[in-house]
Amino acid sequence: MARRPEKLIRLHEGASRGYLPPHSADWQSAPDGVDVLLGRDLIQVHYPSFDKEVATALHIRRAGDISGQQLGQYMLETMRPLGAQFQQARVLGIAKTDRFVIDVLADGARQTIKADIIVNAAGPFAAHVAAMHGEELPIVNVLQQKIAFADRNRAVDRKMPFAIDLDGQMLAWSDDEREALSAAPEFSRLLAPMPGSIHCRPDGGDHGEWIKLGWAFNAEQTTEPFREPELNPYFPEVVLRAASRLQPRLAQYLGALPRDRVHYGGYYPMTKENWPLIGAAKTSGVFLAAALSGYGTMGACATGDLCARAVAGAQAPAFARGLSLARYQDKALMDELAASESRGLL
Repeated sequence: MARRPEKLIRLHEGASRGYLPPHSADWQSAPDGVDVLLGRDLIQVHYPSFDKEVATALHIRRAGDISGQQLGQYMLETMRPLGAQFQQARVLGIAKTDRFVIDVLADGARQTIKADIIVNAAGPFAAHVAAMHGEELPIVNVLQQKIAFADRNRAVDRKMPFAIDLDGQMLAWSDDEREALSAAPEFSRLLAPMPGSIHCRPDGGDHGEWIKLGWAFNAEQTTEPFREPELNPYFPEVVLRAASRLQPRLAQYLGALPRDRVHYGGYYPMTKENWPLIGAAKTSGVFLAAALSGYGTMGACATGDLCARAVAGAQAPAFARGLSLARYQDKALMDELAASESRGLL
C-alpha cells in the first residue's frame, strides 16, 4: 500500500533523533520522502560545514545524481531490437506535403527523410525546429554555467547531499574589489542583489575527489542558443564566492582554484512559467517534448511516456493537458501561473 503523503514529510526540531543523515551515495539505502530540519543547532550537528546561520534545511531523499549519457545509451539499446534506428544529422529544413519532408546534413552530405510524424525534442533548438514548419513556440533559453575541480583540501564533505542555496544574496567583496567592479559597467551588476539557487555537489561517489558548482545567476537574461556557448570568464570566481556563503570552507579556493578545473555550460530551454511543453503541437503530425528547463534528465522518462501517449492517441493522465500547449487556452490556469512568484530554476 502506498504511504500517505503526510508520512513522507518528516519535521525535525531541537534535539530530534529521528533524522537519518546520508551515510553513502547509494540512494537505494536511503529513506524516501523529505526531511525538514528546523533550527541552527540541529543543522550544525549534521552539517557542520554549512554556515552557522542556516536555520532551515530541506533534505529531499533519493535524489541528486543520474547519468544522462548512460540513461540515453540504455534507451537506445532497448529500442534497437524493436526496430528503432539512430542517425546523427543537422536539420536544415522541414516541408509538408502529404508527408513531412525533412532536409538534413549528415556526414557532410545532404539527405532527405520522409516522415508521417515529427517529435520535436531539440532542446534549446526546439523553437528553431518549429519555425522550419511555420510554428512559433513560447520558449526562451537561459545559459547555465558550471565549474568542476578536484577538492584537494576537502572543503566539502563527500557524504554531503547535492546542496542548493535557495536564498538570494549580496556577494562579499572587499572595499578595493567593490571600487574596481563599480568602475566597469559590465561588472557592476555583481554588486547588486543576486538570485539564489547556487548549487554544489560532490562528484564521483563516496571515494571521488571532484566537486561541481553551478549557478544560473543570469536567470533573467535570455539568449540565442549555440552549439558552443560563450562562457563568462569571470564565472568561476563568482560562483565560488557565492557558494562560499553556504559553505564557508570553499572560500579557501578564492584566487587559488586548481588549474585543471573545468568550466562548461549549457542552456535551460523554458517557457515563461517554466512548465514544459509535452504533447501535440499546433501543426498536425508534430509533437513536442520540449522546454524541460533544468529538469530534462529527471523528467525524460515521464516526458517520453506522455509524448508517446499523445502520438498514439492513448489515454493520458488529467495533468497532461496542463503540460501541453493546450494550457494557454486555460485562462484560469495561466492567471494563476502568472501570479506565482516562483518558477523554480534548478
